Amino acid sequence: MPVGDRTSLESLSKVGLGCGVFSGAYGPASQENAIEAVRTAFSSGINLVDTSPYYNDSEIKLGKALLALRPEFPRSSYHICTKLGRYGYHTADFDYSRERVQASVSESMRRMHTDYLDIVLCHDVEFVSISEVVDQALPELFVLKAKGIVRNVGISGYPLPVLLEIAQIQQQRGNPLDVVLSYCNYNLHCQTLKEYVPRLRDAGVTTIIAASPLSMGLLTSGPTPEWHPAKDEVKSAVAECVALVDKTLVNKHGVTLAEMAEKFAFGFDGVDVHLVGARTKEEVMRALSAYESTQESKMSNGGKYRDEEVQAVYEQVKEILEPFSNYTWPSPPADA
Repeated sequence: MPVGDRTSLESLSKVGLGCGVFSGAYGPASQENAIEAVRTAFSSGINLVDTSPYYNDSEIKLGKALLALRPEFPRSSYHICTKLGRYGYHTADFDYSRERVQASVSESMRRMHTDYLDIVLCHDVEFVSISEVVDQALPELFVLKAKGIVRNVGISGYPLPVLLEIAQIQQQRGNPLDVVLSYCNYNLHCQTLKEYVPRLRDAGVTTIIAASPLSMGLLTSGPTPEWHPAKDEVKSAVAECVALVDKTLVNKHGVTLAEMAEKFAFGFDGVDVHLVGARTKEEVMRALSAYESTQESKMSNGGKYRDEEVQAVYEQVKEILEPFSNYTWPSPPADA
């Protein structure tokens, strides 16, 4: 593959494995589970893994998994996406300097046992000034891209207006972004990404990744992470959905809110990759099953569930969460 050739992104799988969950933020995550999750993903056709130095020891666990699996899956068979710039919760823990860009890329390659990175993103760009992104970090990343150390350059974050502004600046400067990763902006309780996709395309962005169809653990039947930033009204609406699905579908049809949430997100064809966090083999298989069934139902049944009772509950869930379809939370948070 030629150095800096965007065609490498054309081979990305439609579902990517989010490895931030290896950090333990969503529950225990052993090294053995990480290996099995990655093996299952690769065996099933997923070829993108995503991580960050900010996610505790995620890069280390992922690196050990990739090394252990190298006899089965050589480095050329998958894409590594990692990030830089964010190294803690508070704004003081961000460093977008050119020197830190160089050091961060080197550290990530060492942890993941590779001499190049397929995608490197400036992490949570809304926490710093736009100047730090476009005048410091991105120029240095493009230097590394020219050397072949980084194959594709991009940004990640939550507020879509910020992501779009940076993409437009890069286009104006004649160096458009290869990748933009947006999280929690296309799911059952928020669909704001849909209106931004064409604008990001117009700004020259080749690949758009939609992360977290489960909204960082909110759209599941399990307990919502204490740190989740959604307001109480959204959490209460989700709890109503969980109660409805658990009462009517779980035992009779084996359908959960998480499956419905993934089906909804996977139905959006506007993005190039849906990034799903999965700690275990079983979670990987559930996500892939949801994606495959979504594609099949779109072709054979107009995107609906075949069972009328399941479809009726699905419509009720969407109706309960519809008032929040444009809801976003503040980022950075007030205490950052």
